[in-house]
Amino acid sequence: MWSCDPKPDRRRRYRSDLSDTAWARIARFLVSKHPRGGRPCPPQRWREYLDAILYVLRTGCAWWHLPHDFTVSWSAAHIHFLRWCRNGTWARILTTVRGEVRTRSGRRRRPTAAVVDSSSVKASPVAGPRGFDGAKKVDGVKRHVLVDSGGVLVAAVVTAANVADRAAFPTLLHKAKRIAPTISHVWVDKGYTGQAVTSAAARAGVTVDVVSGPKPGRGFIVQPRRWVVERTNGWINHCRRLDRHYEVTLKAHEGFLYLSQIALLLRRLDRTQLFDTL
Repeated sequence: MWSCDPKPDRRRRYRSDLSDTAWARIARFLVSKHPRGGRPCPPQRWREYLDAILYVLRTGCAWWHLPHDFTVSWSAAHIHFLRWCRNGTWARILTTVRGEVRTRSGRRRRPTAAVVDSSSVKASPVAGPRGFDGAKKVDGVKRHVLVDSGGVLVAAVVTAANVADRAAFPTLLHKAKRIAPTISHVWVDKGYTGQAVTSAAARAGVTVDVVSGPKPGRGFIVQPRRWVVERTNGWINHCRRLDRHYEVTLKAHEGFLYLSQIALLLRRLDRTQLFDTL
């Protein structure tokens, strides 16, 4: 049963809070006119739920450590976050916001090329599903991400860290094609070789280009196309909730991945809109 906290809707804003223009862009995805039981919540209350979730994402605090001046309870914010993870709300919002960012930069709304990579993240002692990545010596989970040529997340799959990149690729590609059917070319590293990758790409009508590692040399060497997804991993790790796996379910970790990119793109759109009005 969904309920609304009767506390007053006034508090000092946090740096992680959405701006008015950002909320206007995505409010239609989150405001529920007919909650499952209980009385309807005003739009401002749904915004407060999202601000509470963004605070957890950015600061990395536990849900029950949300500041007391939030006008919603931590348990209600957590419940709504999990519901939006399960019903695909975060992926839909990201698709819409990403399309607007691409359009404003003079590109097609849907990407045609993408880059795939994975990164292993340690899990906290009380976290949910996990595994051991023998190559990276990490006990935790592995984030498989597919980004467009600008480094913006398109699709993500979170697995135990012992799942090989090539094993997760078919699921990741299938999810990406459902979100962006226009994708026809994907750059990958040498971890994505084998029959499973080839078969999945053939079924999806996608060509796969394996980018070789840099030749031995001194200093840091940028790999063609590979730096794009590495930068995305850096953006994700700016959110402290994602620098380690704290979630009970892998779906929740995946939801935070999408939300980290939504927050990033909304800030970009705010800056673009400011420049357009000058």
